[in-house]
Amino acid sequence: MFCQSTTIKACGLLIVSLLLTTPVTAHANDSGIGIGLRHMQKLWNGLVEKPKMTTCRLATRQTVRSKQICVYAGANRTYEAIYNGAGDYCASEVQCRYDPDRSKSVSGFVVAFRNAQNKNK
Repeated sequence: MFCQSTTIKACGLLIVSLLLTTPVTAHANDSGIGIGLRHMQKLWNGLVEKPKMTTCRLATRQTVRSKQICVYAGANRTYEAIYNGAGDYCASEVQCRYDPDRSKSVSGFVVAFRNAQNKNK
């Protein structure tokens, strides 16, 4: 009994020492761990402001071959486009960044999507 508990403690100590002495090589710029982390730290420290969000509702859903576009419209001509596979789910509403732009339109997104799909025959 004494030998078994000593062995378990020794193994645990060995694992902990290996974890603590292994050099950490993951940097925010070199790995996926830093995606958005630097921006969130700036947000938490008050260096940047949180983006304004608005509710965007599904305006249209178009399918071309095996691809689908879901276009959402929000306040003051704020638009969001989500591309996915044909037949995939499009939510009835999403939260999107408030970005009013008079040059954008629902039909503009659909036309650009159809043109891109026709080029990729």
